[in-house]
Order: sequence, then C-alpha cells, then structure tokens
Amino acid sequence: MGLEVAFRSKELRSTCESPAKAKRELGEGAAAALRRYLADLEAAETVAELVEMGLDFENCGSKVGLIRFGLSEGRHLYCEVNHQHVPMSGEAVDWSKVSRLKVIHIGGDL
Repeated sequence: MGLEVAFRSKELRSTCESPAKAKRELGEGAAAALRRYLADLEAAETVAELVEMGLDFENCGSKVGLIRFGLSEGRHLYCEVNHQHVPMSGEAVDWSKVSRLKVIHIGGDL
C-alpha cells in the first residue's frame, strides 16, 4: 500500500501531482527528483524502508519527526511525521513505525 502521504496545502498537492507544474516551479532537475521521491514513498511501507532502499534524508533538528530530502538546485522536499503521536524509541523517532508523512514544504531551507 505504501506510505500514506498527506499535504499541508492544496497548492503542495497540486505541485506534487502535476509534473508540468513542478517543472515550472522547481526547475527540471528538482521536479524529476521530486517525482522519484514520491514514487519511492508510494513503494515503501515505512520510512525505515526508504533507508533500506538507499534513500538519504536528513533529520531537521528544529522539530522531532521533521525530515528533508535533497532534490537539486538548492531545493528540498520537507516532510513531517503525520501520526497523532510521533513513534519514538527512547529519544529517537522509530522510523520503522512511521507509515504516515505530510509534505509541508518544497523549496529552499525552512
């Protein structure tokens, strides 16, 4: 079934669902990377599986459960855990239990 992906806004959903819009807004390289990441999100059941697939993401220290994927041209795909309570293992997020993400920003740094 894949990770459940939600979007902070209709605008973000539209950018993610329309390759032409993504290309206009982000540039060709970042739009292509965005499509690949979204396809990988659909293929994985948990965020931990993304790591097993070889996808790199960066934990953003500003908020627990906030991660970013590098696209290109200085742009990133920012997602946050979209569970009512962030699954934790001690003081770290338990990515093997994260099956829901919310896209909150696409672009430069937050």
